[in-house]
Amino acid sequence: MPTYVLKTIGCKVNQYESQALAATLVRLGLRPGDPGRAADLVVINTCCVTARADAKSRRAIRRAVRSHPGAGVLIVGCGATGDVQAVRRAAGEAVGAVHVVGHADDIADGVRRCVASLQRPGLRVGLHAAQAASGASQGPRSDGKCADKLPASSRAGPGGNDQCMKAGPSEFAGREAAGHECTSTYMRPCGPRSVKAYVGAETLESIRVFAGRQRAFVKVQDGCDAFCTYCIVPHLRRRVWSRPGDEVVAEVEALVAGGHREIVLCGVSLGAYGQPTTDRARWTSPPALGGLLRRVAEVDGLWRVRLSSLHPADVTDELLAVFAECPTVAPHLHLPLQSGGDRVLERMNRRYTAAEFLAAVAAFRGILDRPAVTTDVIVGFPGEDEQDFQATLDVAAEAGFCKIHVFPFSPRRGTPVWPQRQDAPPTDVVKARCRRLTQLEGQLARAFRAAFIGRTVEVLAERPNTRTPRGFGRGLTDRYVEVTFPAGDARPAELAGRILRVRITGPATTGLAGEIVPAP
Repeated sequence: MPTYVLKTIGCKVNQYESQALAATLVRLGLRPGDPGRAADLVVINTCCVTARADAKSRRAIRRAVRSHPGAGVLIVGCGATGDVQAVRRAAGEAVGAVHVVGHADDIADGVRRCVASLQRPGLRVGLHAAQAASGASQGPRSDGKCADKLPASSRAGPGGNDQCMKAGPSEFAGREAAGHECTSTYMRPCGPRSVKAYVGAETLESIRVFAGRQRAFVKVQDGCDAFCTYCIVPHLRRRVWSRPGDEVVAEVEALVAGGHREIVLCGVSLGAYGQPTTDRARWTSPPALGGLLRRVAEVDGLWRVRLSSLHPADVTDELLAVFAECPTVAPHLHLPLQSGGDRVLERMNRRYTAAEFLAAVAAFRGILDRPAVTTDVIVGFPGEDEQDFQATLDVAAEAGFCKIHVFPFSPRRGTPVWPQRQDAPPTDVVKARCRRLTQLEGQLARAFRAAFIGRTVEVLAERPNTRTPRGFGRGLTDRYVEVTFPAGDARPAELAGRILRVRITGPATTGLAGEIVPAP
């Protein structure tokens, strides 16, 4: 039986999609392979939200190709949708066929074609060698049907490649005859270009287990058309799409039956669940996320459900009512701030002010006992001055975040702010501001955690990681605080997946320290 290995870079949505890809590969007859042994297929799910993630994705491709010589290569995700040239170059040493499948393509069809190439004689030959032997590139066949691969030349450049990716079969043949070569083994459906259906609902398998995790992510929404000026994602995942509620609940039930006690609902623009756009002014029906959250919270056997990330405008009275009335909903919100300066927020096209953001936080805090609020902040956005950054520090302090993900501004080609990237503060200034914000984050986190010392909390035990002391277990509370505790007579890994009562005894390097309390 052929084997596959899969590497994922990026967000919770990417991680969910990788699980759906894995389930589809298993249905098609492959089995998970040992990363330390040669596999028949390597799959890399890429991210390009920042330059760092983009570079990490390309490194993962190169490493996978070198570690599994002769394997077929399947590249998916945002990187496969954005700079196809770059991911092709990263896979340049591949001997097996390279398949690049973007978000605008029929992903399930691309996966099927990729797997079929592993089973068909002759297609495990390197692309360049195959072209040299035939003396010609492979384009659409004369009967109008698509070939298995488009040409793998590297001379067209990104613009020419984009044109080829948008062309239908007849247009493509004309471009090829005119000397415009495509640069990717890019999988696409035959005939007119179609809009990709939702990954994991209509195209890939629904998942029944989230391998390697106690908390299972469930993607319920895809796409964004908000177009924050720094963000490349709407250019790659523009189509706003939501899964039917019955399908979401059925998948959650299957995951809970498989042993997952916590579910995290995620999406590219989660608050737009059930809507055709992220633009609230164009919504013709009330927000639907609260209703879905309530249904999931009522699934038998579920210990906790958590939301991944929301816009401040998503914190409505209806959603707050679900938090207040459903004890299985985690008292935790992730609300990306990005900046506390109104001038910068306007340049970012975030569509809220600092005051409106703080009002959403206050409304959330007003209905729950010490809820957790986490956030993202971009430091060094073009035009940000010291007054803007001080406003960010002030808003962060007032909001009382228990965790701040600090990101230096990363310019992305194709976004509206790309031409203004030279207006970003100098690198040394950005680094200094990141340090100041990180210091504040540490103070806020310690103050938040101190309130739980001496209390007994429930913890979902996770597998120990490299930061976990030897002989200790670790887990997350409902308020997203990591707790470490002596495992006692049990092996720490054996505790994973269990709900434990832990008395908090004090602070720890990674969060809080505690002791397991015997169940009554």
